[in-house]
Amino acid sequence: GAVRGILMSIEFNGTTSKLEHTTAAIASATSTILAWLWADGQGESGGYVLAFPETATADADILRHQTAADTLRYDHAWSGTDGVWTFPATDGQWNAVALSYDGGAVGNVPVARVNFAPVTVTTAAAPTGANRTAVAAGYCIGNVTTQTRTWDGAIQHLQFFNVILTAPEMDAALLRPGSIQRGLVSWWPLWDASYTIDLVNHSFQPTATSLASRASAPCQPPWAG
Repeated sequence: GAVRGILMSIEFNGTTSKLEHTTAAIASATSTILAWLWADGQGESGGYVLAFPETATADADILRHQTAADTLRYDHAWSGTDGVWTFPATDGQWNAVALSYDGGAVGNVPVARVNFAPVTVTTAAAPTGANRTAVAAGYCIGNVTTQTRTWDGAIQHLQFFNVILTAPEMDAALLRPGSIQRGLVSWWPLWDASYTIDLVNHSFQPTATSLASRASAPCQPPWAG
């Protein structure tokens, strides 16, 4: 496991790859999503990194590629209009991506960091409504269940927290995945195509489809230092 963590990540092929669980209850109103991402391109209609639920057809919580180069996007369901925000992340390289969102108030805007520095978050659609819409159980990494939103590139050390991490916590968790435990709900190391487990939620292990292995992100082994 440790050697694979140093050398490999998981490649999503832009057409069929996915990693999903149909009943895991993980999504929360307040969250931080962390991942090392390499986008070879935009993927299928803006390939997904992480979608709650796995169908992502309505009332969803989604981190994805925008349908434009060098841009990531976050969608969050509200009872009126869903919120949509974008932020820059250069394609064709490893990016350490951190995004937090406080769903406690409709006026809140996500906070994003890329490669350990804050980036500008642009509101593409401001959410409306009296309350955040509850997201159904289930998740999909790198796609949706119908395999129509495939990520094109690599994903490694995807981590989901049910709290707002501070900037130093975000950076530490990306540099040394697994080292920040506060609010950690799920951690998928994605060390290679055969290592797809959630190291935190042992009862919510995903099912893999059409995954491959590729070179690792430039982070240290878990608990290093």
